[in-house]
Amino acid sequence: MEGYVNIDFPPSEHTIIIPKADIFKDIRKLEYQENSVDEIRNHHLFEHFSRQEALKLLLQWRRWLKLGGLLVIETPDFEECAKLFITTNDIEKQFKLARHIFGSHEAEWALHKDFWSKSKFKFVLNKLGFSVSEIQQNRSYYRKDNSFIAKVVGKIAPESIKNLTGDILPNIIVRAEKDNRVIDEQKEIVSILLMSLVGGQKGLLDVWLKDIGY
Repeated sequence: MEGYVNIDFPPSEHTIIIPKADIFKDIRKLEYQENSVDEIRNHHLFEHFSRQEALKLLLQWRRWLKLGGLLVIETPDFEECAKLFITTNDIEKQFKLARHIFGSHEAEWALHKDFWSKSKFKFVLNKLGFSVSEIQQNRSYYRKDNSFIAKVVGKIAPESIKNLTGDILPNIIVRAEKDNRVIDEQKEIVSILLMSLVGGQKGLLDVWLKDIGY
């Protein structure tokens, strides 16, 4: 993307796509000064982190961003995928939706480790000091073939027709700005992680916090 510092995993880590980037590095090992970055955006990356690691990254990104700096994240839309899954009897479509939810699995990094949805983005980002300005729900359309007819259908047909000719996979894009609140990072991380405990498993919370250095 023009005007951005483009970052990706080293080419040796990729199995199919040959990435083009300015920096090849694990995003978890990046370092920037606090309040020095105008915008951070990632597309189909965030779902590859565990629930605790994702929270740690959000706080790290918040520290890097300037006040009012923009955060843009795109992930599969878990809620919309689930709706499509339970309303179709087409087993092939269910398999493709499940792949969109859980990842492509051709490498260790190709696993999706947590779910993201409109309500979760709003809840988590607000807790961690971001003001959500826009949430966009859309669907990626993947043609089943590259014929001229398929290309035309992919560009102009309504989704009801696209469903017959290709695969439609729901995504969600959220835009949020760093606000001026002072937050207790560990307190907010704990309050969010508590939402995922089942049966009062306090020991599991301690494991999650230890995993991210809290």
